[in-house]
Amino acid sequence: MTEFLLRWLWETWIIFKQAAVFLLFGFFIAGLLAVCVPEKLLSRLFRNGRIKSVLWAATVGAPLPLCSCGVVPAALALKRQGATPGATVAFLIATPETGADSISLTYALMDPLVTVFRPVAAVVSALTAGLLTNLFGERKRAEEQTVECASDCHAPHAHEPNDHVHEPIAAPAPDAWPASRAARLWRILQRVNHYAFRQLLDDIGYWIVLGIVLSGLIAAALPPAFFERYLGSELVSMLVMLLVGVPIYVCASEATPLAAALVLKGLNPGAALVFLLVGPATNIGSLVPLTRFLGARIMAIYLGAIVGVALLAGFALNAIYRAWGVDPRATFGTATGLLPDWLKVAGALLLLVLLVLSMRRAPVPVEWIWLRDRFARMSGLRVTTAKLAGIAAALAAVLYAASGFIAVQPGEVGLRTRFGEIVAPVLEPGLHYRMPWPFEAHRIVRKDEVQRIEFGFAGGKAPAAPAIRTTSAAGWNPLIDGGNSGGAWFQKEAGPEEPFLLTGDGNLIDLRWAVQFRVKDAVAYAYRVAEPEALVRSVTLAALRSVAARNSIDAIYTADRSSVEQNVEQSLQQTLDETGSGIEVVSFQLLYVHPPGEVHDAFRDVASSQEDKLRTINRANIFAVEMVNQAKADAAAMIEQALAFKEQQILHAQGDADNFTLKLGAYRRAPELTEFRLQLESIEETLPGLQKFIMPDARDVKDFDMWLLQPAALGRGK
Repeated sequence: MTEFLLRWLWETWIIFKQAAVFLLFGFFIAGLLAVCVPEKLLSRLFRNGRIKSVLWAATVGAPLPLCSCGVVPAALALKRQGATPGATVAFLIATPETGADSISLTYALMDPLVTVFRPVAAVVSALTAGLLTNLFGERKRAEEQTVECASDCHAPHAHEPNDHVHEPIAAPAPDAWPASRAARLWRILQRVNHYAFRQLLDDIGYWIVLGIVLSGLIAAALPPAFFERYLGSELVSMLVMLLVGVPIYVCASEATPLAAALVLKGLNPGAALVFLLVGPATNIGSLVPLTRFLGARIMAIYLGAIVGVALLAGFALNAIYRAWGVDPRATFGTATGLLPDWLKVAGALLLLVLLVLSMRRAPVPVEWIWLRDRFARMSGLRVTTAKLAGIAAALAAVLYAASGFIAVQPGEVGLRTRFGEIVAPVLEPGLHYRMPWPFEAHRIVRKDEVQRIEFGFAGGKAPAAPAIRTTSAAGWNPLIDGGNSGGAWFQKEAGPEEPFLLTGDGNLIDLRWAVQFRVKDAVAYAYRVAEPEALVRSVTLAALRSVAARNSIDAIYTADRSSVEQNVEQSLQQTLDETGSGIEVVSFQLLYVHPPGEVHDAFRDVASSQEDKLRTINRANIFAVEMVNQAKADAAAMIEQALAFKEQQILHAQGDADNFTLKLGAYRRAPELTEFRLQLESIEETLPGLQKFIMPDARDVKDFDMWLLQPAALGRGK
């Protein structure tokens, strides 16, 4: 809770500092316009012609410095002096939606596109409502009701008094001017100062403070992509802004920081423009008296024109951002980068003094008093200045005591110091307590987090949060505001570093790399090195230059890329260890290795030729290996075939020998029978396929049976 409140205060200060110079300039321009534009001239321009009067009312009303509470009596006074209804309506819309102060504030907190689009859309809505009123509204009212606008302006109820007082500022008559030119100029500057920094600032001072404080709350409380996640539809977001902007009271200067904060949290710029157009021009407090004075029909045209043009302008603005490929979160607030930081701080202090003096002079707005009384009736608690002071003092005491609690998250270690000296060992994850500032402070180091630094890439990702969180006043120390780079409104991206390095053979090579590291020693990382990320970046670049200077461009470009990475990583770790930085290098990678763009094509051709050479050599080596292996395979096959033939012949010989031995044994047992069988087999082998007749011996006739059989080949008996 304490850290959130302090973050809220810090974001509020950042927003206030960015807006102060431009807001002071806007107040000054508003004072010039109020002094130099006579009121009689306005009434004369707004009386003639249905179209001409509307054009003058919208054009003249846009830059005039009248807030929402002051435009109603001014417009009704012009109406009584003869201004057409359309001119009155156009003046009512164009004047509060834009002004010199709100335009300058838009340029400071938003971007030039919205700065131009906002007054243009306001003038278009004023012209639309004014022309429709003159063409289709009531031409003549039977009776005009006198409305005391000073008591009906913007109170939550029409009958409640309003404390805003707008004294008319008329240009001095020529005969009343002092004689000398310097005296006349000094008189004009006095009147400008009176109107801008007293009357106008008194009217909207409370509301400017409220808008900036609420913007700081939004910046501190909402996550970066809140509206993208929960309110991503353009139409739905615009309708929500309509529902918020139509009934409540918000002046143009108050609405600007709120709209900028909402866009930076993911709201589309079209919905923010709807809020900027609708909020200042409509609210319950002014619609009631305007309806009584102008009539219901004109007020219907008034609201319809504002809502319709606001929605169309919102969709058109979103379309322009999409067509141009612009992210508003990257462009909002960039205008303040042109101013030096000392000027922004000086402007913020000056505006703070003026606001304090203004809030002491001006009474509290009646809307705030109404809320206080309503809260008292509902809760039974009467809020007074003394009670508020007591509550604030008690809250400050509680916050001061609670600032000593330390929450160390998993993966982090805490370091507690007393007047700068480390008095406790490394604090493990958990809840700890220390004495509040200025006695003790602490640092929390994210030890297990792997950080990454890239070199040579333009428009890359935003750098990760630093690995150290420090504390000072009230237990928390925000990031140092280096030209708004740590603020909530925008982040200036550094230009691309020079990625060219000189190699050992005198060539330039484009090397872009990334290094990953983590904390090895929390104490050394937090107290021995002022800027660890800058140290890693510089040492890595030095190591890479040293390694590149010892190698040729062809080697780095082709074969030695991995060895270069290993050598750089070893040299980097050695240097970091020698400096006692407490940093461990996880990896180093060359992400982009190319020659300069001017000779890139030539180097690509050389590299292609070298690759072709290597590819041809590799193919020849592959062919040689294939041929040798094929010859070895053929030789092995031939040897195996010879051995198989040898074994076959030996086995055949052994089979023939065994066959002869068996036949010899059979012959010895029955010689005659064996001879007869061998004779028959020989005849069969000699004369195959022929009919054969076997004539037995006469001695065997009586016991012989003759069978005639068909030979198998001829299908006949033998």
